[in-house]
Amino acid sequence: MSNGVSVIIPTYNRAALLRETLDSVLQQSRPAEEILVVDDCSPDETVQVVAQYADRVRLIRKTENRGKAHSINLALAECTQPLVWIVDDDDLIDPTALETLVGLLADKPEAGFAYGRHARFSIDPEGNRTDMGTGYWTACSEDDFFVRTLEDFFVHQPGMIVRRSVIDKAGALDESLVRSQDYDFLVRIARLSDCAKTENVVFFQRQHDGMRGTKDTSFSAAQRDEKWIAYDQKIFSGLRDSLTLDEYLPGQGDIQSDQDRRRALLQRGVIMGRKKMWSLAAEDFMAAARIAPSQLTSDELAILKRAFGSKYGCGEVLAAPFPRKAFRQLYRTSPSGRTISRALAAGLKWRIRQAARNGAYRDAVGYARQVFNLHFGL
Repeated sequence: MSNGVSVIIPTYNRAALLRETLDSVLQQSRPAEEILVVDDCSPDETVQVVAQYADRVRLIRKTENRGKAHSINLALAECTQPLVWIVDDDDLIDPTALETLVGLLADKPEAGFAYGRHARFSIDPEGNRTDMGTGYWTACSEDDFFVRTLEDFFVHQPGMIVRRSVIDKAGALDESLVRSQDYDFLVRIARLSDCAKTENVVFFQRQHDGMRGTKDTSFSAAQRDEKWIAYDQKIFSGLRDSLTLDEYLPGQGDIQSDQDRRRALLQRGVIMGRKKMWSLAAEDFMAAARIAPSQLTSDELAILKRAFGSKYGCGEVLAAPFPRKAFRQLYRTSPSGRTISRALAAGLKWRIRQAARNGAYRDAVGYARQVFNLHFGL
């Protein structure tokens, strides 16, 4: 079947939540041809829960706890359909999700994957559900998807379906990554292929305080962002060396002018800044400032204003490791350097308002000071 779907659900120690996830997958308006659950040696009742779906779900039991990426890779070696849908074991799927995503690929056969929006929710100990909207999301064109994904991860695996042929080209998930393995996987997929999209919600992402990671590398929800930042930096340190500069242009187009080169450098600098690697960002901004002077375009200014927009915040710019000296030098390098620095300052202003609204007045003052420094080269 040319549009047959294999669903992969990696799971560890979430039997109660897994039942709800399986029910939502099985209630699709367009049923999947194959559902594989990979149990990563769960000590709870996972095996017994999956056994209740034995006629519709295939269980793969591992003999060693090796993490989510290993579970997905194991299932990829077993699944038989040309489309792959990886679903987390704690999320809920909209009843029309599979019909929507498969339809997007049918309408755009050149696309290697299709994606849709998610909405977040939580359930308190009394069973009351709170809906919280999407949270971080980027509405962008298909041509901009790759670079906007490099800026931050916003499309999650339950919200996308991928052609198996693209996965085979992209390669398996990196099992050395305890966190952000799905981000790394998406970057490799998006680098290779076009996408199709919908702004409709296709799954509901559960927010909870359960443990993450493997048995030996588990961490709490409170440590989640810290882990994501560290593993994102590991991934992007490698990507900075492996991606060519022209891949930072829309549609990964060719660099044909100094302006193209400058835009690509500014885009890469913004990406490095959002990963909290500001010394590398400053290098790119400096290289852009030294290119033959011309007025920055509106697109370049918009890119620069996103530099401090990481979904993990940017509190690091208030700390000593932030390379203020490099940014002072940027300001003094050329008229373009001043424009770059002032555009960065303009993009930081909203953090002042956000901190003040949250009662973090000391941070608000710190952000205001950094805006002043960037705007006047201090």
